[in-house]
Amino acid sequence: MIRRRTFLDGVAASSLAVIAGCTGGNTTGGATVEETSSVSMTGSQFDPRNIHVDTGTTVTWSNDDTVEHTVTSASDNWSKDTSVPGGEQTTHTFDESGVYDVYCSIHGGDDLSGMSMKVGVGDATIDEPLGSGPDDGGGGAY
Repeated sequence: MIRRRTFLDGVAASSLAVIAGCTGGNTTGGATVEETSSVSMTGSQFDPRNIHVDTGTTVTWSNDDTVEHTVTSASDNWSKDTSVPGGEQTTHTFDESGVYDVYCSIHGGDDLSGMSMKVGVGDATIDEPLGSGPDDGGGGAY
């Protein structure tokens, strides 16, 4: 009986470690905020949709689709509107703390519907990270 309990306790602890390792970042309100500076544009969506980086970090958006996307600012605290053909990439260095909203002007909207994301920089927190469902701005191609 003691061996069985020890085995089951070990299985439970291992399962929790695997689940925690799969999130890849902090979870807030069911949405994940990834600690990364690499974003893929694929399936007419940004992946991941919520990231956090240190001040002074350069974020790279790579278009892994065959169709063109854009990286366009949707918030007033920065300015970017760059077309990114399939297979290409673009970058931006975030020098100030804050939350920066991003969308694709072809497949999303500046209201963060469709293809959109958020970048948290420095000590800023993304209070309302974007989810991945159709009702929370997660819709794919239009």
